[in-house]
Amino acid sequence: MDRIYRLLHLNFANQDDRNIWYLILEIFWSSMLASAASFNAAYVVHLGASNTVIGWFNSIPALLAVIISLPAGRFLQRRTQRKPWILWALTIYRLSYLMMALIPLIQLLHIPQGSLAVLWLISWTAPATFFNVGWTPMLADVIPVEKRAATFTARNVVVGATMSVFTFLFGQWLYRVAFPLNYQLMYCFGVITSMMSIYFLLRIKVPDSVVSPPVAIKTRLNLRQQVLTVKKSIADYPGFFQIVLNTTFYGIGLWLVQPLYIIYYVRTLHANDAWIGLQGTVGSLATIFGYTLWRWIMTRWGEHNTLKRTIITQGLFPVLVALSPSLTIILIAIALNGLVAAGINLSHFNTLLKLIPEDQRPAYTAIYMSLVNIGIFICPLVGVALANTFGFAPTLIVCGLLSCAGAFSFWIWPVIKPGEEPEPA
Repeated sequence: MDRIYRLLHLNFANQDDRNIWYLILEIFWSSMLASAASFNAAYVVHLGASNTVIGWFNSIPALLAVIISLPAGRFLQRRTQRKPWILWALTIYRLSYLMMALIPLIQLLHIPQGSLAVLWLISWTAPATFFNVGWTPMLADVIPVEKRAATFTARNVVVGATMSVFTFLFGQWLYRVAFPLNYQLMYCFGVITSMMSIYFLLRIKVPDSVVSPPVAIKTRLNLRQQVLTVKKSIADYPGFFQIVLNTTFYGIGLWLVQPLYIIYYVRTLHANDAWIGLQGTVGSLATIFGYTLWRWIMTRWGEHNTLKRTIITQGLFPVLVALSPSLTIILIAIALNGLVAAGINLSHFNTLLKLIPEDQRPAYTAIYMSLVNIGIFICPLVGVALANTFGFAPTLIVCGLLSCAGAFSFWIWPVIKPGEEPEPA
């Protein structure tokens, strides 16, 4: 933490710097619950969820996000003080994990416990989506532009360091302690520690927002009117529309295989909880190094060049997983993927923030989430069906290559603000 403090050159007399420090402290505590949540898919597998139910587990939350995002953006756009609403949504979502600990004790209408756990996780998509719609604009409000890259890097390094430790420890705990007590205690620990994150978020000072609702969110609209106003909104900002389109092209292949990994690891390669924790640790450690490396590279290449050069490699990960004969080799693939993914996430998020109009951030964040989540809803269901028909390894390979092909859209159609020139290659 002291190293990060010196790296950011923080001055506590400055409110922006205090906000940045609180954001770094809070993510340390929230990462413990995130570490526990990284075992959600393994939990529902242990509870007996079928492949199809696991597909719904990855798919339905995206559908709910499509439904909820625009009303949430409309609601927040009309509020001058958005922080209390955002934090209440986050608190409610985190407390929902206490119920996850009780699932093994519940027998409800003869519903299998794996399906019940999935239903519960899906039902709490609403507060999570509401939080996500407000969180990105709030970050943009409290972090100065010149410190965003450094702050996001610091936050992600803290996430990586914390999750690398706790996913490993949780994995060892889950492997050695009897099921389901192991998961129950882990979830309770994650919820308790995440409340410290809420404490630091409460200390952040967020300026009042200017209420200037765009046409797209002024009134209650029917579905056809919402589609038309969304089309108008994205037409007004072509750079924003282009990053949505490119992200969809690149993401389809990855969204198709998203539910397949845990099934492939556990049911085909017979991975246990200790290995699942280890792969989380390997990925987190790679991400720590990756964010440090790519922040340095991005200052030399520029955000646009960093994004287009890294994103074309992301589809290679499912290919490597499919071609790997053992879990040990897959760990190497996970490390390489985490290293490159850090550059993608850093450059993509900074680019997205620049392309969202400043005075309408909640509305356009909601539009982005709605459009992208349409693909995230459909693709996992298709991916599971393809894997059940053609096999897991062939599906992983084809979908990975599809993602690589879609990523070239960032080369063909650059994502830059109108009037800006892309950085020289």
